[in-house]
Amino acid sequence: MKFSSLFLYLLTKNQRMENGKQVVDGNLEGIKKSLEGSLKRLKTDYIDLYYLHRVDPNVPIEDIAYLMKNCIKQVKIKHWGISEAGIETKPMQYVL
Repeated sequence: MKFSSLFLYLLTKNQRMENGKQVVDGNLEGIKKSLEGSLKRLKTDYIDLYYLHRVDPNVPIEDIAYLMKNCIKQVKIKHWGISEAGIETKPMQYVL
């Protein structure tokens, strides 16, 4: 099989660990810090897909949606997503 083009996408997630265990933390400043750290470690200007690993019930999803929209405007990320979100989580209504 011959490929005429190769596409490579860069994906990373926001996740914080404490004592070897994952911590659900949707703190906006923490998300910004995590994103900047990922950009630096990966030696890149932007990430194709940045996602939150867990939804923090203590942080309004619309706040996170607006933060991600701002990161897209700043060309730090191209797209974003959320893992393990419940059906009641509808972040796109705050961004569109």
